[in-house]
Amino acid sequence: MADWNTAYNWMMDNEDSNRACSQVPDAAPSGVAGPCYAISGINSGSHPAQFASIVAVPQGEREPLVQEFYRDNFWNTWFDQIASDEIGKRVFDFAVNGGPGTAVKCLQEAVNGLATNGSSIDEDGHWGPKTVAAVNAVDPEALVTAFKAQRLAYYQDVAANKPGAAQSLVGWTRRANQ
Repeated sequence: MADWNTAYNWMMDNEDSNRACSQVPDAAPSGVAGPCYAISGINSGSHPAQFASIVAVPQGEREPLVQEFYRDNFWNTWFDQIASDEIGKRVFDFAVNGGPGTAVKCLQEAVNGLATNGSSIDEDGHWGPKTVAAVNAVDPEALVTAFKAQRLAYYQDVAANKPGAAQSLVGWTRRANQ
């Protein structure tokens, strides 16, 4: 089953590869007045209460709080049931970067793209036993490839349709292709 530590470290390699947990300037989310800051990818505008509790702690003591934040807010109990760490870590990373519902929907689209028996699962962005069973029933290597393609297509769509997002496409592409 997918391992929390494997997924967390994979995601942190993208969010804060040095595990510095330092406060850095960050973009303000839509509808939030800046300035905003981030600690290990945790944006002060998106998660003000959690950010405040982490920034209040000395920098060298923040890592457990950062880990707790990601476990509580993004590690879904369904991830524990994914048979492949390769799938689990990528879906978790995308949940952090693109949103949990978006990550699950892209995973469902990837699974349906691999279905050979005519069966499919709902592409609704919600976890459930049917999604987990379908994820675990397909070849993990093929699903990694299909999920990466779905994730990349999502980022390309965002870059094409959201003002200012195109500047992030290079980083998103790198992240999706890992």
